[in-house]
Amino acid sequence: MTNSDFHRSATSLVSRVVGNGATARWIRAHFDYSETDWCLLWPFGRNENGYGLFGDRPKVKVHRIMCEYRNGPPPEKQPEAAHSCGNGHLGCVNPMHLSWKSRSENLKEMYQQGRKPMRYKLTPVQVDEIRALKNRARPDEIAKQFGVTQSTIREIHAGRIWKHDRKDHRIFTEDEIRLIRATHWREKNAEKFSKEFGVSISTIHRIRAGDSYGWVTP
Repeated sequence: MTNSDFHRSATSLVSRVVGNGATARWIRAHFDYSETDWCLLWPFGRNENGYGLFGDRPKVKVHRIMCEYRNGPPPEKQPEAAHSCGNGHLGCVNPMHLSWKSRSENLKEMYQQGRKPMRYKLTPVQVDEIRALKNRARPDEIAKQFGVTQSTIREIHAGRIWKHDRKDHRIFTEDEIRLIRATHWREKNAEKFSKEFGVSISTIHRIRAGDSYGWVTP
């Protein structure tokens, strides 16, 4: 199947670019954009990570549409549309900057470009800290601190993901954090605190080192 045949198929993202709406017209007008030295920035709506979005239910990332138009369907082992410019988070959708790559290839390129990929996996301790920050900091600030999306923060705060199903789940108060940090280890070590609060010893160590609940001041 040629690229043009695939673009007309039901599974093609390109086939969804129909109608006379401003976003569809813009995409069609830039399918054959050939400038390689400059990024082509999406001028419409983006997600919280800066990537352009098109359509509805579900929305599609524009850079994937552009990548498909130029390179055909994604290979089975290379499903990610990678940016050679490193500016996907700024809304670049230049088809000349896009190619299909594996997850490991994409991550390697991001590191080479000096970008740290978003961290999607959280530890239970981090989730507890995110819950403790509810109504204390804005979702976008919390998301940036933990390297996740704002939607992830909202889902955690709403109790839709990472539900309270762990035995060692605990949200510390600011006074408890100050007590743990102010108490000398010879007076009360991490093991004693862990038993008192029902958490792991490593959780206490992280709190004392400031790696967790870093926003709590003395």
